[in-house]
Amino acid sequence: MSSNWLVLVWRLPHGSSTPRVTTWRSLKRLGAASLTPGAALLPFRDDLHEQLGWMAQEIEELGGDAWVLPVNQLTEAEEARVREQVNQERDAEYRDVADEAATLLARTGGQPPAHRGLGDLRRRLERIRARDHYGAAGRLEALRAIEDLGEGFPRSVRSAALAKN
Repeated sequence: MSSNWLVLVWRLPHGSSTPRVTTWRSLKRLGAASLTPGAALLPFRDDLHEQLGWMAQEIEELGGDAWVLPVNQLTEAEEARVREQVNQERDAEYRDVADEAATLLARTGGQPPAHRGLGDLRRRLERIRARDHYGAAGRLEALRAIEDLGEGFPRSVRSAALAKN
């Protein structure tokens, strides 16, 4: 039987907030949906299953308990809620990239920004796309903003920036 979802359920000992913050940051990088303060959901993929397994092991090494549970089905309403939550989070990240690109373009007076600035934004966009499991609508706006920003570069510089990402 194949699973459609993975749930990481954990409990950390009281005390330092560092392990909790580290856990949430790691889950955010993966694009997880927060279910409760001690549970997060991701679509089933082998690479995500492996990463959640490593996270569970780290939580246990910190004196906590953790389980990676396969989930075969969510109701339509549950799945819609998860997708909406995650898409809202990705859209906010895409908006930040688009806003930063527009700000950088305005600051340079329409002139090409430093090559590094464009590359940094492209890499950030790729990291967001890697955790965009449900195709958030804001992606296109962020792509366009970065392309607008890159228009001032000679084609050879734009091509090199694309190749590096």
